[in-house]
Amino acid sequence: MRRLPVLLGLVLLGLGAALFFAFTRTEVRRALAQGEPFSLLLLVRTGIPPDAPGPDLALLVTLLPQGQGAWVVVPGGLHLPGEGGWRPLAEGGEKAVSALAALLELPLAGVAEVLPATWDALVRELGGVLARPEERLLFQDPLRRVSIDLPAGEQLLDGPRSRQFLAYLLRYRGEPDLAGVRAFVEDFVARAQNAPALLRRFLTPPQFSAWTARDFWEGLARAPARVEVVPVAREDGRLMPDVVRIRKLRAAWVSGRAPLTREEVRVFLLNGTRERFLATRAAAWLAARGFTVVGVGPADRPDYARSLLLVRRGAEERAELVRAVLPREVAVLAAEAFGLERLGGWPEGADVVLLLGVGFDVGS
Repeated sequence: MRRLPVLLGLVLLGLGAALFFAFTRTEVRRALAQGEPFSLLLLVRTGIPPDAPGPDLALLVTLLPQGQGAWVVVPGGLHLPGEGGWRPLAEGGEKAVSALAALLELPLAGVAEVLPATWDALVRELGGVLARPEERLLFQDPLRRVSIDLPAGEQLLDGPRSRQFLAYLLRYRGEPDLAGVRAFVEDFVARAQNAPALLRRFLTPPQFSAWTARDFWEGLARAPARVEVVPVAREDGRLMPDVVRIRKLRAAWVSGRAPLTREEVRVFLLNGTRERFLATRAAAWLAARGFTVVGVGPADRPDYARSLLLVRRGAEERAELVRAVLPREVAVLAAEAFGLERLGGWPEGADVVLLLGVGFDVGS
């Protein structure tokens, strides 16, 4: 009978250990184990001007399954789809945040608002943030209670002055200086990533458990980090999302390898027939389908009986995109097998050469 309590105690001890390991395997570890990224969104308010409607800047912070970290800069002026049309992230509230998550195709594990006081305290603990204005930044707007005066050159900025610098780059240059914002965030990340305890203290969303916050920020501290700006296009004076480039960027985050697009494939065309302007018409046909045409010219002779797609070494994947739109009778051949001397050397900047033979029809 004495063995029964001992056995029961061992069972309960084993059950407790199992529950402990089950519950301490946080959302972060579960997501990464399943090959999925784990992301949170930081909504940064500079407080300049004080009556600004929403975040000046969002930072999408992601821990990737392949052991890397990504900080993606999203300007508050980026327009996102919503009810009644497109609205800037800074003015869209929770619906704009949801639209941003849908655009990036990344579920957000949490959202944290970084108020000016929080930013100032974090920067103070970090010992300042580096900035490198190329010239003196002087901007005065008494009506909006904005006063920015920063000398040129590399310098450590405290919290309030770093917010002034960000506000200037985002609001007061006519167009947002996204390259400048990226450089500033790169300096911030380089300094902050080595202080996971500070990031956990100041930037953790309220919905994160203590274990989740620890795993996330310490995982980022161990991971090589890169800073990107969300791809944008300017349309009618507005910042709009560049959906194709965003999908490429997301694919690079998740798989470590971005898919090719047609615009990245550079094609040179040679006319191997006596038909005038055939290469020019074929070039326009390919350009209309998204390929980049880098030149046209005559082949070494005008009597090629068939068309050839000549591929330089290393461009096989690019050649597949071209091959998919060409008539089936076009043969694919390595440039070396065809003979570079027959081309007069490989055309500068080209991935593939399309040599047009008799009967090639751009309407096929």
